[in-house]
Amino acid sequence: MRASFAPAIPAVRTFATALPVALLLSLAGCGADPVAGPGTEPLFPVKGQVLLPGGKPLTSGTVVLLPSSGQSSSPRGELGPDGSFTLKTRGDREGAPAGQYKVRIEPSASQAAKKGGRYDPKSLPFPARYTDEDGNTGLTATVQTGPTTLEPFKLTAEAPAQGGSRNRD
Repeated sequence: MRASFAPAIPAVRTFATALPVALLLSLAGCGADPVAGPGTEPLFPVKGQVLLPGGKPLTSGTVVLLPSSGQSSSPRGELGPDGSFTLKTRGDREGAPAGQYKVRIEPSASQAAKKGGRYDPKSLPFPARYTDEDGNTGLTATVQTGPTTLEPFKLTAEAPAQGGSRNRD
């Protein structure tokens, strides 16, 4: 009986070796977005600017987009000296998934002190409501399926308008 199984063993080895190679080759062309990487949403370039009450740029801190319509990531962008930012997702990946977002502004460590886990309003260069953890700031953004330039987020000293939107494409 051994002699009858012997010819099948090389075929099994060949199949066992070829199967993983064939699977890898078939997955290589599955159409995943090269910017997004496998198993993630596609990312689209997003830039914007933050202006303080009075129109001067907020020169340091971070803009954070909190998903409100099914996205799994919270894109963020560091503010530059002119108040501009470019969003990144999952750390260092340029862009953001398309969709609707609430917007939170986080001051830099040098801008604000924390008391009891919250920013001390007296140490902030802008109204504390813009640091709301849940993004209830009155600021929203829409990321399009393509390059998006958001209209500047103009921070105000008075209470935000209910349902107000601060996004443009």
